[in-house]
Amino acid sequence: MKKSYLLLGMLCCMVTVKSQTVRDIFYDSDVKISWLGIDFSHVKLIGNFAEFFEAGEKSSWQIRDIYFPRWNNIILNEPEKYDIRGMIRKPDLWYDIDMLGDINSQTSLDEIESYNTVKFSEEDIQSFVNQYNLQDKEGIGILFIAECLNKNAEEAYYHFVAINMKNKEVLFHERLRGEPNGFGLRNYWANSIYSVIRNIREYYFGSWKSKIKPSSQV
Repeated sequence: MKKSYLLLGMLCCMVTVKSQTVRDIFYDSDVKISWLGIDFSHVKLIGNFAEFFEAGEKSSWQIRDIYFPRWNNIILNEPEKYDIRGMIRKPDLWYDIDMLGDINSQTSLDEIESYNTVKFSEEDIQSFVNQYNLQDKEGIGILFIAECLNKNAEEAYYHFVAINMKNKEVLFHERLRGEPNGFGLRNYWANSIYSVIRNIREYYFGSWKSKIKPSSQV
């Protein structure tokens, strides 16, 4: 009897792990999907950010300590505009941004400002995810990893990332350009986030889905 229960438990675990695949992002699924937020811990700030401020130049630590949280919280505070549910066509979505909030607060400022653009590889993205504390989390985690905020080029780049939170496997990853606009540092770069969310919802998601076969066709 004990062996039967043990075998049943192992089978349940195998089903759970197997069910967390890229197809669960694009098709109906019982897998829990959570919005983890925006990871700014590897972002590069390019250009003169001082002109955003009326009271003189602000340091990079203020961008980290004040604006990283604000850019994450604006998605929670204005869900109709920053529509993550609509972006991935999932009405049932959990919000769980505390883990990335902690990581962002510990961002090293030694090399956050840069004159050069960067481009994260798939290996970079997986290495970032490997550092996450996903203990006691389940299902699929959706997040953006910020690559650069480029004031000179008036653009930002974010990586849309979906991960299996049981084993930290990156299930899906795409690099996307965001267009900033507006007045003030908060609104200017927040609109680059909105631009990415809107473009995924209106253009990219359908294109991505067309390349992913439903489970019945696998």
